[in-house]
Amino acid sequence: MKAQLLAAAILCGATMAGCVQNYAEREIVQGAAAATVTFPNAPQEARILIDGRDFGAVSQHPNGVALSSGRHDIIITTGAQQLHKQAVYVSAGARIEVRIP
Repeated sequence: MKAQLLAAAILCGATMAGCVQNYAEREIVQGAAAATVTFPNAPQEARILIDGRDFGAVSQHPNGVALSSGRHDIIITTGAQQLHKQAVYVSAGARIEVRIP
């Protein structure tokens, strides 16, 4: 119990002294328009993975995928083969294309 109280006191002191800060991973603006990412030259059966989440086949997103502002890791695969991997930085309302080289 004493160790827990001591640890809490040290953490509080460090936070108040400015040693510990809480940084948001990405800034979210309420009401901001989503960005749109399209895949113009990807095979229709290729799968889209964004930030580790499977969005399904390219054919399911003819108008692109809506994303929040910030950094996103995009992977395009067919079966077990990775066709393309790219990090993108998007801003609210932006429309960008991810092309397979």
